[in-house]
Amino acid sequence: MAFFRELEFRSLIDRLPESDGDAEEPPAPEAEPGEHANVPDGAGLAALAGTLRDSGGFALGALSTTGDTAHPLLLGLAFATEPGRAWYVPIGHAPRLDSPSEQLTLDAIREALGPLLSDASLPKTAYGAKHLLHQFGRAGMALRGVTREASLMAFLLGETSQALENLVNERLGVELRPITALTGTGRKATPLAQVDPESAGELACQQVDLLLQVVPELEAKLRERGQWELYEDMELPLMPVLAEMESAGVGIDIGVLRDISDSLIGDIEAAEKAVHDHVGREFNIGSPQQLSDVLFRELGLPPTRRTKQGHSTDQRALEGLREAHPIIDTIFEYRQLTKLKSTYLDALPGTVSPEDGRIHTDFQQTVAATGRLSSTNPNLQNIPVRTETGRDIRRAFVPEGYDDAVYVAADYSQIELRVLAHITEDTGLIDAFLADADIHQATAASVYGVEAAEVTRQMRDTAKMVNFGIAYGMGSFGLSDRTGMTREEAEAFIDSYYANFPGIKAWQEHVLSTTKQQGYAETLYGRRRYLPAIHSTNFQVRSAAEREAINMPIQGTAADIIKVAMIRIAQAARERELRSRMILQVHDELIFEGPSDEADEVAGLLAEVMPASIELKVPLKVDLKRGRTWAEL
Repeated sequence: MAFFRELEFRSLIDRLPESDGDAEEPPAPEAEPGEHANVPDGAGLAALAGTLRDSGGFALGALSTTGDTAHPLLLGLAFATEPGRAWYVPIGHAPRLDSPSEQLTLDAIREALGPLLSDASLPKTAYGAKHLLHQFGRAGMALRGVTREASLMAFLLGETSQALENLVNERLGVELRPITALTGTGRKATPLAQVDPESAGELACQQVDLLLQVVPELEAKLRERGQWELYEDMELPLMPVLAEMESAGVGIDIGVLRDISDSLIGDIEAAEKAVHDHVGREFNIGSPQQLSDVLFRELGLPPTRRTKQGHSTDQRALEGLREAHPIIDTIFEYRQLTKLKSTYLDALPGTVSPEDGRIHTDFQQTVAATGRLSSTNPNLQNIPVRTETGRDIRRAFVPEGYDDAVYVAADYSQIELRVLAHITEDTGLIDAFLADADIHQATAASVYGVEAAEVTRQMRDTAKMVNFGIAYGMGSFGLSDRTGMTREEAEAFIDSYYANFPGIKAWQEHVLSTTKQQGYAETLYGRRRYLPAIHSTNFQVRSAAEREAINMPIQGTAADIIKVAMIRIAQAARERELRSRMILQVHDELIFEGPSDEADEVAGLLAEVMPASIELKVPLKVDLKRGRTWAEL
């Protein structure tokens, strides 16, 4: 029972029989009944400002017309100072003749509440605080002093859903009405701006009221698990750094994108014709069912795993057929070109802000289970770098703001392998990094039993694949699939790898054992990934969880390290009053934009802070670059 409680399996616990050995669960805290009010005039606003000032801390939220960080329009603000006591300040609701309501001007809000919102010494509780930073910033108000951020707290606790309605339902047993209860859904949905302030205010007050009540539950759990420092020292201070990066945006030359898109049309048509020529007729390459029929019925290729549309035609399934027929490579080329055109070349211009002509991505803190940041709307972390067209796309990203603007980038060199060396304490890996050796060449020399000078390109490539694959729990099947080795050859290679680096194998066995025992794998900073599937009776499901258990301490720790670096770099840049701005994070890489006369100072700052983010048994190393386009980095 304790195990299931730790994993938050409340619905499962409810179905289990009572056990004499288990103490009775304390009752869930009950939500306080609400006294909610709208603040329609200046006198009420002044009274609210005084209440907030004297409260010692409050919860806040906002209703807006859109979730787009680039164009949020405030409809109203909500505040709660104690359970059951909340206010709504309407600002931008559309006037209704049948139900006239007083509203306050944004100028009045800024004057009365602006100083309180920007007071870092006044603790604030929020949900989706990064979005609030954007909303308030566009309204001419700064938001400082957020000490309790419910979505970040829930994410660290491994909650299946961080949605506020789920949190209050699970923790308080209360149904939080969704906004759709006011607006409806589908084509006939009413814009939130047209909902009357009284109805909208009651919903907004309920949100901040219950937010204030649920956060102590989340905080207590974080402290109980020893994760409060992870929240307070990493995730919370990173949030405003990401907001600043999102607001800054990235410069883009749309003309370059259009030129590349136009030039790609002929390449796509040629690739499509090449695929059709292999078959002798035209068909829809984008249809999994038609492609499956062509490959496995007409051409008679060895069948892959079955799906609802027939045999699988995804990338991984077709990789194993590259040697069987030349059509596979032409299919890959066609897919790559069409994806680049649709996903980036044709889509990116539509994401450019009409206000400043820049792209403003959204860095997600609460998505990847390993703690990695993800980029959405649009995804700027996934633009290919190894293909010629991918590099061409990066040429369209250009530094702006100064006549001599330049990018400065710093990339952690092999950070995941350095983390692997530290946590496994494998002497072979540690010695190679301490000697500043080519780690893949050193690995190949050890596994193949040759001198470093005798290592061929193919040997090094195979060793590199295994070095990185080990971090993802890759086995002989994965190595065979990626290299063309037989299963026996791949198994022999991996056995030799583990024999030469025994610390890695011992650590993997240890982490699998502890994950099965405690239900989660964790990073050096204490970030947890709960993996109940590691107990599954289904081999494939269990194997996937085991790979995730091995990967989490490596990739998760690397993600934590760069987060620490980002926080420290942002603070140092403010203290030095640099004009240059951090604008992008692409996993192990940070990119700054600024005037060329600051490039040396920025490069020095990155070279100083990033390797010192954590002390490992091997040194952290960064590669520095600068350029006039992203492609030059």
